[in-house]
This record gives sequence, structure tokens and C-alpha cells, in this order.
Amino acid sequence: MPRVAIENLKLIEIDDLINLIGKDLEVIRNALVDSPYSEQILAPSQDMLNSSFLEAALLANYAEIMQKIVNVSSGNIKKLLLSLSKKLEVSNVKTMLRAVKGHIDVDKAMKHIVPLGILDSNRCREIMEAARSVEDVIAALSDFEYGKVLNHAFNERGEDLKLLEVALDKAVYREILKTVEKLTGVDQKIAYNVIGIELDAINIKIILKGKELSVSSEIVKEYLMPTTFLNETILEKALMATDTQSMMKRLSMTVEWLHPVYKKIFTQMLAESNLPLSRLETLLDKAPLEMSLSVLREHSRYYNIAFILAFLNLRWAELKNLRCIIKGSERKSPPSQVRKLLTIPDEWQKLH
Repeated sequence: MPRVAIENLKLIEIDDLINLIGKDLEVIRNALVDSPYSEQILAPSQDMLNSSFLEAALLANYAEIMQKIVNVSSGNIKKLLLSLSKKLEVSNVKTMLRAVKGHIDVDKAMKHIVPLGILDSNRCREIMEAARSVEDVIAALSDFEYGKVLNHAFNERGEDLKLLEVALDKAVYREILKTVEKLTGVDQKIAYNVIGIELDAINIKIILKGKELSVSSEIVKEYLMPTTFLNETILEKALMATDTQSMMKRLSMTVEWLHPVYKKIFTQMLAESNLPLSRLETLLDKAPLEMSLSVLREHSRYYNIAFILAFLNLRWAELKNLRCIIKGSERKSPPSQVRKLLTIPDEWQKLH
């Protein structure tokens, strides 16, 4: 826990991060040289300055931090962290499937690979270079749990990438929830709050997207993740709502008994229910971060899992924001547009 508390001091200041918007890649790289990402930014390939290099450096840094925390952890906390790291491995599997299916250049696909676990950079590159079809990728993963999940989904649904990805996500989140159940006391409560709101946010996003595309409720249900606080009965009522506003009203009343972060998020969504889906999705993306900071503030007097989960979520959000800024710089996107795409929860400001 002390090690994570120290790492937490290495987050980039919010103002410094925002000041990078609109800057060219050279300025961004120089800023990152004096940041927690310096070791990866100063790698031998630094002479090849482009978005791919910077994004790969950010992902490599996160993978290294994650591995360090896993290595110094033990018992059920270590098991939880290992199950959480599988979200990154699944992300690598998705990248490989999309690259092979879409005939994407391997080098371009590699900038989305997180070098962590059994599916590190070398392994992923080997699979993509050898595969000629989605089936080839699945076959290459046959010795791993992901291959078994994909093979079962492929036999049932065929080569629908979205459904294959959903099968992977469901398998990983089920394992994560099982490891949470093995925790005890306040650690279990904290983990369930943080991971629970993440799953609930994902499911609400799926329902909102389904409504926007006029997809039937039965089809939407196939894409839903394992439920936590917002159980199947609650989600069923959300699916039955005629529009976004009525859906938010129902959910706002439902979450009264849950953690205050739920009420905050759904109250905001109700107030902005007439805005585009992208805005509502931004609010939902903030939910796990708001929860992480809330439990960290609530339990900061003692060493507990709040330190670990809050740090990992904040660091991942920082990474996503930096990648957004880097892409915006390369594409010469208007700074105001890039700023809207950043995920910065209200509570994050208080951490600094």
C-alpha cells in the first residue's frame, strides 16, 4: 500500500495535462520526459517521433506499473489484480482480431498492444503476422483461456467481432467478480463499489446505444455484462423506457439507496438527457473514477485496497487522456474539440 501511495504522487497535474492540448508532438514528448513516463519516452527509438511511438511508450509504462504492483501484492489482493490485468490482455486479443479481420498493418495494430502478461508484444506480433483469418487467431490462442472462450462463441455466433468481444469481456468480468468475493471486510466493499459501478456504467452505455440504434431489447440483452448493483430487474425496466429522459428518471429513483456517486452521475445524466449520446457516455466514463476517488477519500486513514484501485484507474484515465491529446495534435484537431473528449472527473481536481 505505501508503494502505491508513493506512485500516486506521480500523476501528472491536471493543469499541466490540459496545457498540452494543441501542442506539437515534440513539445508533448519533452513534457513527458519530465514526467512518470520518462523511462519509456527516452527509449532508444525516441528518434522516431510519431503518435505510435508515444502511445506505445504510455502503454508500456502502464504495463510496467501494473506488473510492479502485482509483484509486491499477495493473497487475494494479488489474485484480484491479476484478474484485473486480464482486461488488458483481452484488449490485446481484440486488437489482434480487428487487425486480422480488417487487414490492418501489423505495425499500426501494435501501437494498441499493452505489453503485459502472457500476450506480450512479441507474442501478439507473432500471432498477427502468421494469421490470415479470425479463425487463425482463435487457433493460435487455443492453449489459453481466451482461445476457449472465443472458440465457443465462434461456434455459436460465427465471425461477428462484436459478439466475440462481448464473450471475452463477460468471461473476464465474471472472473473479476469471483476474486472480489474472496476479499474480506472493507477491501471487499471497496472493490465491489469500484468494479460494480464500472460494470453498471458499461451496461447503461449499452442500453443507451441500443435505444439510439433502435435495437430490440432482446438483442441488447445479449451484449450486457454481468450485473452488480443495477441488477437484471433494474436493467429490464431501463430497457422498457420509451426515451432517454424517462430511462434516467427511473434510474435516478432506483439509485437512491446506492453509493452517493451513483446519485451524482444519474442526476447529471437526467439534467443532460436531451444532449447527444457522446455526452452521456462521457459522464458514464467518469463514474469509476469518481467512485475510486470517493472511496479513497473515505478510507484514506487506513491502508486498504482503495489506494490500489484508485491509482490504477486514475493512471489509466491519464493515459487515455494523453493518447487523446497526442492524436489531436497529430490530426491538428481544434483544442476545444480535444478538451471535450478528455475524461476528467470533478473529484480529480481535489487530489491535486
